[in-house]
Amino acid sequence: MSFDFVKIFKEIDLHKNDLDIDNFMTTIINHCHEMQPNKSWDLFKELDYTTEVKSLAAHVIDSLEKEAFPFIEQGFWFGLSDNGYLYFAVSDQYIAEEDNLDWMSEAKTYYPEQGAFSSEILRSIEDLADETELDNYAEYPLFLAYALKLAQASMNHYKTAYPERKVGYSIGYDSGDFITGGWI
Repeated sequence: MSFDFVKIFKEIDLHKNDLDIDNFMTTIINHCHEMQPNKSWDLFKELDYTTEVKSLAAHVIDSLEKEAFPFIEQGFWFGLSDNGYLYFAVSDQYIAEEDNLDWMSEAKTYYPEQGAFSSEILRSIEDLADETELDNYAEYPLFLAYALKLAQASMNHYKTAYPERKVGYSIGYDSGDFITGGWI
């Protein structure tokens, strides 16, 4: 069986509401293992996803409190590069129903100077992928899956701080593959 990135992205989207972060990541890793059998997938299960998500959930609020921007936020983009660099941007609009990111390119967008997440997990995924020769089979889907959980936790923290605001968010690669988080 060949590795089907479209299928694994659908699995990420299907399971995105799993509240147990470690269970979610294990589910995604198991699906990856089915498509690309390799005993090294178990190494990715050993990472402590939940602890880091909890420690980084306040990053969005902390960054926004330090940097003023000229509009009321309606949308958040959590952008991911191929090497596991994750950042967030704020937009004055959000459209959850679109299957593209036109709302980001048509909106006023602010990229906080401190918008990058300092994630040891993303670095660990990259290192393990290189060491085990799973490379893109591990990096591409696991970066997205973990970024999704980090974005969800950040948005939940945001909603706790600003319960009266309605904002939406999406997570994905700057090159185009993404998952819609929706409105919170």
